[in-house]
Amino acid sequence: MKYTLLELVQNILSSMDSDEVNSIVDTVEAQQVVAIVKTVYNDILTRGELNVQKTLFNLDASTISTKPVLMTKPVGIDNIIWLKYNRVLEGDTDPVWTDMQFLTIDQFLLMTHSLLPSATEVETMQHTVDGFNFTFNFRNDIGPTYYTTFDDNTIVFDAYDNTVDTTLQTSKTLGFGAKVSTFTESDIFIPALQPQQFALLLNEAKALAWAELKQTQHQKAENTARRNWIHLGKTRRHVPTENRNSGVHPLDQLANFGRK
Repeated sequence: MKYTLLELVQNILSSMDSDEVNSIVDTVEAQQVVAIVKTVYNDILTRGELNVQKTLFNLDASTISTKPVLMTKPVGIDNIIWLKYNRVLEGDTDPVWTDMQFLTIDQFLLMTHSLLPSATEVETMQHTVDGFNFTFNFRNDIGPTYYTTFDDNTIVFDAYDNTVDTTLQTSKTLGFGAKVSTFTESDIFIPALQPQQFALLLNEAKALAWAELKQTQHQKAENTARRNWIHLGKTRRHVPTENRNSGVHPLDQLANFGRK
């Protein structure tokens, strides 16, 4: 069963024998409980690594011919788990989705600095970072293979095929990653959890509220929360996609960047 933020707050306040409220802003104590629910909610999303907060997305292209290998992470995406690019050749119609390999900024620059700007298949790109101007080298005769980031938002690739496009294209990217977690302090806000996960949110928040606001334990809530965590560990993925050989979920084996 799902609950609105107001219903969660009312339930927790009732358990503490506090004043009844019709809105989360009615009392100072209600607002304190809202802060507790928010803390617990974010903790569940992080510790539970819930797929409900992950999605497919496209990168945003620079659309600037002088910066053809520059792209950005779209608004609302927290981190990238994996990234692909369609390296279809000129004249072909069937897509060629290729896994992009992440390199740290130093590894990426070490590789691209070995490219000779005087070569016909090499171009350079000027980009300003925090007021400083930098030059990136990249190839212009093949599709991209590697990418990096220097600010967890701007993404630089090692190549693009100028016989196909003038810049890397949004429509040719395919990423998978975590969405930015949003928590709206509104009576009607419903946390982005599966129905069975609300018991964990409620009991963890109730236990924390008792500890912080009443300076005592709610042993039943704490015990129930522990059982809820165990249940979450068994049911958090609705599609059985684990690697049968390693026992590790395939998504957990892939490189990512941008974690906060």
